[in-house]
Amino acid sequence: MNRLRSYGMPGGDDGHGRPVARRLVPRAGLMWAVVAPPVLLLLVFFVLPLAYLLFVSFMTNSQASLYELQPTLRNYVEIATDPFYLLIIQRTLLATGVVLLACLLLGYPVALYASRLSPRGRMVMLLLMMFPLMVSNVVRAYGWVSILGRTGILSVTLRETGLTDRPIQFLYSFEAVVIGLLTILLPFMIVSITNSLTAIDQRYTEAAQSLGAGPWQTFFRVTLPLSSPGVTSGLMLVTFLMLSAYVSIALLGGPRFKLLVSLVFDSASTFRWPRAAALSFVLLLMALIIAAVIQAVIRPQRVRGKGA
Repeated sequence: MNRLRSYGMPGGDDGHGRPVARRLVPRAGLMWAVVAPPVLLLLVFFVLPLAYLLFVSFMTNSQASLYELQPTLRNYVEIATDPFYLLIIQRTLLATGVVLLACLLLGYPVALYASRLSPRGRMVMLLLMMFPLMVSNVVRAYGWVSILGRTGILSVTLRETGLTDRPIQFLYSFEAVVIGLLTILLPFMIVSITNSLTAIDQRYTEAAQSLGAGPWQTFFRVTLPLSSPGVTSGLMLVTFLMLSAYVSIALLGGPRFKLLVSLVFDSASTFRWPRAAALSFVLLLMALIIAAVIQAVIRPQRVRGKGA
């Protein structure tokens, strides 16, 4: 007791005559001391700017200032009714769907193979797969420009082999954007699914096989459902990165193939800040809707026993 008090810690009794030190700082106070700084940073640097951007999206465009302090719904009404904006939204959804499907179909077999390697082999494979991510997206996009351009490697090869008699422009098309984004986003999908597959207890697959299930039945009834959290996280990650990949879309799609993120930049560069803010929230709404659909379709919560 004296030793406890000598350190400035008030003593107590646990009911059995043994001294017990009391906490100088309440547990709730300690929790708030840890949680408050990141919450404050999130509030100041994310929530408040987002709220201000939402406020700006309901203002009127102005050529003389950031915006004119006159509330209006015109920005959102034009986005919802203008055929040009509707076409861009449809194109954005189509490109996102194609990239998601391609990443899933190409990434799952690779992740399944990686999950069956030894820990050392899997680490080496994932490191090699992540190595291109160390290169800037701008550099990789320009690499595809040198391949798909009119005087690029692909066009020159086709002409030299006699498959075509004139240069072909593969750039500034839907295919160019999808291929470029696919090479950037595919590693994220593979890593997410690999982490989920390696966490599956092999006793589940062994039990299914012992009950007479074949390889395909085991995969579709055991492995695929248990890997749904990794599939979900990979699809959502690819979605968010896809919708915000302005540089790759601008370089590979050019002025002929624009997506919604391109219109956000165009509106901001022409000082139509309320229109850019409205387009940004439409893009955010699209991302949230796609994420909700992914969650509803795949239902990864079943793996944790929280869903039916």
